[in-house]
Amino acid sequence: MKISLITPTYNSSQSIHKCIESVISQSVLDFEHIIIDNQSSDNTIEKVKNIFSTNNLQSNVHIISEKDNGIAEAFNKGITKCSGEIIGILNSDDFYHNNRVFENVLSAFEDEYIQFVHGDILFIDEVYGTNRRKPLRCNIRKAMPYNHPTMFLRKKVYDEVGVYNTSYKYAMDYDFICRMIKIYGNLDTISLYLSKEPFVVMNSGGASWNYEKQTLYETRIAQIKNEIWNLKSRFYYLIRLLRINLKAVLSYLKLTSLIKLWRKLKWI
Repeated sequence: MKISLITPTYNSSQSIHKCIESVISQSVLDFEHIIIDNQSSDNTIEKVKNIFSTNNLQSNVHIISEKDNGIAEAFNKGITKCSGEIIGILNSDDFYHNNRVFENVLSAFEDEYIQFVHGDILFIDEVYGTNRRKPLRCNIRKAMPYNHPTMFLRKKVYDEVGVYNTSYKYAMDYDFICRMIKIYGNLDTISLYLSKEPFVVMNSGGASWNYEKQTLYETRIAQIKNEIWNLKSRFYYLIRLLRINLKAVLSYLKLTSLIKLWRKLKWI
């Protein structure tokens, strides 16, 4: 099996090196890396080409540099170009935790009943500390049950579910999971959680409360569109909104230690 990896970029020259190095250092080199660049004005593309060329892996990278209308459209462009049976997405400012990610993923897909594999994220935040985020694996009405940046899916899942809805700026992954559930039912029965070590390292750079509110709003829209919005959804929505506002207050009061504890308990 071959892995197709999609990385959207825009002026990513400061982070793309670490991202790509984590890919080409994988123990399995039967992969293609599809770079979807939103016409960067820095030297992102030159860096990408140089890294792959230096490592004699020019044939492993495919670069598309053209204007797009958001991250969902970039994802979709990449999906249409994928030739591998397994598709993953890695953002340009993220990188793989170790060189065994592809190896472990491919091993999991030897089971023909497994349609996607997922794992943990290691969040590095200079302000609020480092936390290992495990998937919540909760009811979809409550929150996003999986860590989307760690998900590897069979290409046929996109054939059956469709690609990402470009009307969402933040919650396109949540909407995609909602649609998966409508087709497959209980996703835990067709997935495998690899928990031994994190998949992806993310530099969160501090919390953005406005971003969290916008994402929450879009998840509400996704639930309504996918006909799963109900009284329980309203309850979870209000609880999450309250938590976001409370974290914003704690941040404003510079109660950093409490936010650190909050995050640690949340992701245990």
